[in-house]
Amino acid sequence: MTSGAIHSPGEFPLHPGRSARSRVTAATGAAILLLASAVGQAEDTPGDSLASRANLTGDWGGLRTEWALNGVEIGINHTGDVFAVIDGGAEESTYFSGLVDVGIEFDLEAMLGWPATRAFVLGIGTFGRDPGDGAGSVHAPSNLANIPTGKVLEAWLEREFMAGQLAVLAGLYGVDSEFDVKETAGVFMNGGFGTGLDLSETGLNGPCVYPTTCLGVRARYHPDDTRYVQLAVLDGVAGDPEQPHGTQISLNSDDGLLVLGEAGFQRGAGAGRFLRAAVGAWAYTTDFEELLPPTPGAAPGEQGGTHGIYALLEGDLYREPGQYLEGLSGFLRVGVADEAVNPIGSYAGAGLVYTGLFPTRSEDVLGLGVSAAFNGDDFKDAQAQAGAPVEDAEVVVELTYWMPLLPWFSLQLDAQYISNPATDPALDDALLVGLRYQVSF
Repeated sequence: MTSGAIHSPGEFPLHPGRSARSRVTAATGAAILLLASAVGQAEDTPGDSLASRANLTGDWGGLRTEWALNGVEIGINHTGDVFAVIDGGAEESTYFSGLVDVGIEFDLEAMLGWPATRAFVLGIGTFGRDPGDGAGSVHAPSNLANIPTGKVLEAWLEREFMAGQLAVLAGLYGVDSEFDVKETAGVFMNGGFGTGLDLSETGLNGPCVYPTTCLGVRARYHPDDTRYVQLAVLDGVAGDPEQPHGTQISLNSDDGLLVLGEAGFQRGAGAGRFLRAAVGAWAYTTDFEELLPPTPGAAPGEQGGTHGIYALLEGDLYREPGQYLEGLSGFLRVGVADEAVNPIGSYAGAGLVYTGLFPTRSEDVLGLGVSAAFNGDDFKDAQAQAGAPVEDAEVVVELTYWMPLLPWFSLQLDAQYISNPATDPALDDALLVGLRYQVSF
């Protein structure tokens, strides 16, 4: 199962790297955090306090500000999820998933005089157990859960042209940072609200999304502040399916390519009522084994390539009088995939999000979302022929509440009900409750 991107509430990462989603190995990350903490504790800035710092370790005695002025910005974060499968699923148990992230962005114009050029490096360290194993679901209850490993997630160079209207990126890249992104859905912890399952469950090793990215190029053109079109061409196989640990870049002639395109419209990003709509399409060029044999008992055939499309709509539904952020927003996302080779033939997700529901908690975010993955007809027929029939769809309902308690620390309460886990008739519906904490160092 694929998690998809991790986004913070209110974050709209149309440009990768600005959310500092990088990670390193747990051991390396811990060493960096201890060092940064020691530096931060040495600060003697007048008026500096833990409650006022943007990051736990502060400005590192002025080093962070100095480095930023010289074109180097560093972000260090740790996120942890605790989930309990309290009923149904595959195993009723408690699961902890942890993530350390470190990201470094380089302004190469400030550093080297290269006009409108920047570089970014992301590394991830993940540890713990995946609550999806307990739920037995295709949906990932925790969008950060992964096998224990450390890797470089992204490492790329981007250059802008035409007064910033055109940006070209090349390197190790995760498409979930820019494609199929829904700002309004960023509060949800289930991976289904990130990259739709009609896309995230495709390919021989996933479609170049967290936690496995690909080498590739991306071009993005926005003629004005409201419209954009973007295209990415990447290795057709993310990482190495035989070796999930570490950073794996394996370019083989039979990998083919993954091509994604998206066009969208957006208004009100800085002021006014927010509204965004986008449509996207994707295609693989390599060969895939068909799900349904031509006759019962025969060997499946092969199909050259596979494809799919998706569309999304999100925006403000109600603004509290005189407020910019507080109010109700909503999103809707649908998609379809080629049923001949992809088990999930279609997907639909929707949700409502209220910011500042309580007068004294203006930044808190309350979200209620529904995510549904529908099996394709060929997959259902193939399973029936094999004597292992499946249900039509797996459906997740998530209720979540995110609370920023300090500028560098937040807590999130979460509950998820998963109907028909893995569409397996033998599994009872699963109920999970969870807690997420996030620290910015």
